[in-house]
Amino acid sequence: MITTTLRWVFVVLAVYILLKCILSLLSTRATPEVWGYLYVEDGVGIPVTHWENVVGRSKSVDIRLQSPTVSKNHCILVRRNDGRWMIKDLNSKNGTMVNGTQLIPSKRYIINPGDEIRMGGVKSTLAAISVEESNNNDELRKLDKEPMSPWKTMVAITIFQILAILQLIIGMGTKITPMAVFSMLLLSVIMWVYVIASRSFGARGFEMELIAFFMSTISMAVTASSSPDTTIKQLAAIVIGIALFLFMCIYLRDLNRTKQLRPILIWLSVGLLLFNLVFGQIKYGAANWVSIGGLSLQPSELVKIAFICIGSATMEELFDKKNLMVFVVFSFFCLGCLALMGDFGTALIFFVTFLVVSFLRSGDFSRLILTFVGAFLLGLMVLRFKPYVAARFKAWGHVWDYADGAGFQQTRTMSFGAGGGLLGLGAGNGSLKNVGAANTDLVFGMVMEEWGYIIAVLLVLCIITLSLFAVNSIMAGRSTFYTIGACGAATMFIFQTMLNVFGAVDLFPLTGVTFPFVSAGGTSMITSWALLSYFKAADMRKDASIAIRKKV
Repeated sequence: MITTTLRWVFVVLAVYILLKCILSLLSTRATPEVWGYLYVEDGVGIPVTHWENVVGRSKSVDIRLQSPTVSKNHCILVRRNDGRWMIKDLNSKNGTMVNGTQLIPSKRYIINPGDEIRMGGVKSTLAAISVEESNNNDELRKLDKEPMSPWKTMVAITIFQILAILQLIIGMGTKITPMAVFSMLLLSVIMWVYVIASRSFGARGFEMELIAFFMSTISMAVTASSSPDTTIKQLAAIVIGIALFLFMCIYLRDLNRTKQLRPILIWLSVGLLLFNLVFGQIKYGAANWVSIGGLSLQPSELVKIAFICIGSATMEELFDKKNLMVFVVFSFFCLGCLALMGDFGTALIFFVTFLVVSFLRSGDFSRLILTFVGAFLLGLMVLRFKPYVAARFKAWGHVWDYADGAGFQQTRTMSFGAGGGLLGLGAGNGSLKNVGAANTDLVFGMVMEEWGYIIAVLLVLCIITLSLFAVNSIMAGRSTFYTIGACGAATMFIFQTMLNVFGAVDLFPLTGVTFPFVSAGGTSMITSWALLSYFKAADMRKDASIAIRKKV
């Protein structure tokens, strides 16, 4: 009776925590602000509502000039961090002039309010907003719904963590180690220290981090149940992940500095993947693990962080073919290395992310179709020459015919997971933890069996919420770099979750990928927290992100 009551309270707390975070995260939106006006010949003032604007005749541009002498994508108008404006001609047919000076295509020029700009013969003038409008922007900003106060949710998460520990103690008895219990308590302390310290620096929106702490709590509980002695290692991975998350948030504040880092990230990623190819150890059919000093890590997981940064682009870079080619070549190098390793699941995640980022950069469906066809042919070659991958596909949809072979893991996941019911059998009482990769590739089934369907579904809902927030950020983003970064990270999260969950229950082939924030494993946890920084950098709510300086 006591354990049943504990489980119900546990579930109710989980629902409360996530509803609070989800509703706050998806209901708060930054109010669009006017940063200036572009006055054209007829005296009409076109409001400039973005930091990065494409000016042209096309319907898809930000500032549209309906004149036949203006090119579809004529030039870009960009607001810098110091408040000044920059203009760049996009090799337009009739050119761009500023104060009578012809602009050299693809070269940046600083412009000031009042300068005369001629685009294809159309005369225009950039004007700053008035003091009254600036004050009005401040008033509109005050009307934005404030991010939720974190304190009640943090208390709920703390109680949730304590209840998880109690269930582990009741369910596992002497099998649960004191270090495992201490590690879970320490996670709660870390959460409180993080939020209090961040509040002291003026940050207020913590929904994303609280969702991550909630999922990390489940990860710690799963690790404590399946391998109690490694719980402290999982906590160490969370701490490293949080530290990397904070570092990236602060680093991403400066866009120019971030752009300069990309060549280093490219060569570092190339080095990591080549190192993996040479020294990788085969686990579950893929040579994607490297052991260093007794520690195992997955270099391809760390490359995910760099992949998003390299693929993201400012508005200016979207029209630079050289920049695009660098990303395309780098992407296919990554895919080739992953194919040689036999890491088909991670290769799929990289490829789908490449498709999404490429579309966000170009908006060209035809190019994506050609890329998809090429990748499909490459996939057939992988299936031909990689027997392990082919065996996975052969069993797909027929795992019960291979219950003691290629379908062993999925059949056990579905059998044991189905026995968990709404509340689960209780921490440590499951049987799936005795199956290989139960707390990594099959973690969704393990959560279902020991913690119940409701908790398992809520974990999926967490990933969906972060992804929806990334899509909502597109309209209010400071730069396409941040919105593409958030959408790229969201693609990785949601597709990786799909492969993990659907693969475990035979809706997809079992590809051996982890569930973000939930699966045991240090590299995966560190990468999940690091990728969260891209979401944080796209959060334009006032004072909601340490990744954004005060507006100027």
